[in-house]
Amino acid sequence: MQTAWLPLRLIWPCASIVFLTALPASVFAAQEPEQPPSPQQQEQPQQPQEPQETGADALRVFLDCDECDTDFLRTELTFVNYVRDRMDAQVHVLVTEEDTGGGGEAVTIDFVGLEAFAGMEDQIVYFISQDDTDDDERRMLAQRLALGLARFAAGTPLADRMAVAFEAVEGEAAAAQPQDDPWNFWVFRTEVEAELDGEERESSKQFGGSFSANRTTDQWIMNFGLDAEIEEERFELSDGGTFSSTSRDHAFTARAIKSLGDHWGAGVGGSIITTTFRNLDLATRIAPAIEYNFFPYTQSTRRQFTLRYAVGIDRFNYEEETIFEKMSETRTSHSFVATLDVNEPWGASELAVETAQFLDDASQYRVVFSGEIEIRLFRGFFLDVSGNTSRVRDQIYLPRRGATDEEILVQLRQLATGYEYGFRLGIGYSFGSIYNNVVNSRFAGSESGFIRTF
Repeated sequence: MQTAWLPLRLIWPCASIVFLTALPASVFAAQEPEQPPSPQQQEQPQQPQEPQETGADALRVFLDCDECDTDFLRTELTFVNYVRDRMDAQVHVLVTEEDTGGGGEAVTIDFVGLEAFAGMEDQIVYFISQDDTDDDERRMLAQRLALGLARFAAGTPLADRMAVAFEAVEGEAAAAQPQDDPWNFWVFRTEVEAELDGEERESSKQFGGSFSANRTTDQWIMNFGLDAEIEEERFELSDGGTFSSTSRDHAFTARAIKSLGDHWGAGVGGSIITTTFRNLDLATRIAPAIEYNFFPYTQSTRRQFTLRYAVGIDRFNYEEETIFEKMSETRTSHSFVATLDVNEPWGASELAVETAQFLDDASQYRVVFSGEIEIRLFRGFFLDVSGNTSRVRDQIYLPRRGATDEEILVQLRQLATGYEYGFRLGIGYSFGSIYNNVVNSRFAGSESGFIRTF
């Protein structure tokens, strides 16, 4: 008999939850007896209520920012309505970031007016340093957004309820110059890391470290970097044997680049590399290069179209004899790169073509096409396409003996190939309420027991 009642015993708690959830909030409100008005309340005449601005009167904003803390911004900037789609917005806010030489970032905020504000555009640029915390960064962004949106909000019914505040400071600080900085604009970073993973039949250990030195001014970019990584893996096979592998990747890079006006740049750089994956015991390169940007570099956060050419000398020392029966060789090569980067209200795109060729043997070359584009086609509909393809004819480092099955499975060695490719297509569509103002973080960050995760 107990077994027959089991389905009902399971259904009853679920039905109770649904029933309680469907009840209006007033059912759960405490019922208190009505109190008669006090004499003071009876004596006070009722004042006519002023008409209240409705939430729909607030400025409608589409925030176009991949790295922003949108929940924080919604709670800090409450005088606007955040919408999910650009087609519903009165202002499109585009936030872009670009690395600076001091280890920080230059943040550019573009305000593009729509509907009644069409033709109104503003831009705010500010800088964050590597010492700024995430909270510092999001508060600076919120403050700049408030400044930029104030001009547009002044054209809405909410203008009468807005005010501007200013914190005065004594004196004015001019922009720092190299002679004012004891570090002369140099920024250094170092990192050491270790990672251990394992289970009963396999384990891996990874150790690495890095060091970099960077200096950026209006006229020069100089940076040096050192990276080292060692990874060891062990697998227990079905026949009782074991397979172990060790891979090493070390690299030292350096470059110095001189600004030559609004459209030109030139520099020299080099590298020293060790990688077991490509059979390179030691590979060194030094090369000068020149670049031209069809747009002024001051517009680099919104658009760039650059052409870059480099020619250099390469020295290769191999761990094993190559397919060309070489243990070492010196070669000359050149490369050409064309890149288009666009970040506009309609979307973003990045397209590039790169060619590299050995000068002493034109048949040994590589051509790489890559690109990514994200387009807002119409209300709620997004198209995201990315891909790359390469023609490979320059694998002079391949070991003569080939790769074992184990090395192939764990991707320990580069394999011979004539081409490489990758493609991704994404289509998204959203519909429903245009507003996106509410922040509710309850049960955030986990499935909370509602969904089985294994």
